[in-house]
This record gives sequence, structure tokens and C-alpha cells, in this order.
Amino acid sequence: MSNIKEMNVFNYCPRCKSSDIFFDGVKKSSCKACSFTYYHNAAAAAAAILEYDGKIILIKRNNEPCKGKLDLPGGFVDPKETAEEAIRREIKEELKINIGTLKYIGSYPNIYEYKGVRYHTCDLFFYSKIDMLPADYDKTEIAELLLIDPLKVSFNEVAFKSTRACLELFARKL
Repeated sequence: MSNIKEMNVFNYCPRCKSSDIFFDGVKKSSCKACSFTYYHNAAAAAAAILEYDGKIILIKRNNEPCKGKLDLPGGFVDPKETAEEAIRREIKEELKINIGTLKYIGSYPNIYEYKGVRYHTCDLFFYSKIDMLPADYDKTEIAELLLIDPLKVSFNEVAFKSTRACLELFARKL
């Protein structure tokens, strides 16, 4: 049995504190005592394929989950933020650059396991050309910044299935 817990399992009802909780195994927890229902929907995350001179920027993750694996720059969408605002914010925080026009590529489901909790996510992917490479980056988040030919990405070294799917689609369209 895995020590990873589903995010939406409660031991006690958030409303009445009863321990008579039923989890449907997917996304809904219900309290039999007060009829409270909690729906735990997928968290939104955004990432971007940034192209410079025919190559793309990949990062080597500096933190778990998947520390040392390849990833695209990005992160979770904050409350009251659009996916486009989130990816612009994340790029600014991680790579210290502003990006121009964004093109939506698509979305893929993912599971993000962090500190013993399994988060279901909907990962939204974008594309943007950049005019200059980042001169600096957030070393607490990124172990290494890589500029790679998109046709030469080693997909088995990519951190998440959703990111692999996006990069494979991108490479097929070249």
C-alpha cells in the first residue's frame, strides 16, 4: 500500500467535525452526519515551451517531485488568476524575463505527488518565441537551464507525463 494519500480524503468533516465521512474514491467527500459535500477538483497549472533560435528552453528541476528531471518552466495557477497571467508570472519569477505573445497548445491531466499527497492537476501548455535567453534564473527552483533542439529531447528524462505529451506533440508538428 502506498503512503501517498489522496488530497480529498478527510478524517473529520470540515463543517461539523464528525468522523462519519464517505469518500467516493474519485473527488467527492460527504459527511453522513450533516450532509456536507466537498468536491476536490483538479488544480490548474501552466507551463510554456519557449523557443529561441530554433531550440527550446528546458529546466532541470531543483526540487521534488522529480528533482533532477527535465521540465518546462511554469507552475500552479493562483486563485483569481488566468492561466496566461500565471505563466507570465511564473516565467518572470523563474527565468527573470517577460514573454510576448502566447499561443495555447493544449491541456493534459497529470498527477503531482508532493510531500505524501497526490494532487490531480490539469496542466495547460503554451508556446512563445523569445528574443533573448535568460541571463539569470531562480536557482532555488531550477538546477540547470538547457537549450535543446526539440527533436532531440530525451522524453524518458522528462518529469511529468503531461509535459512529455506536450513536448511529443510539439516535436511531431515540426
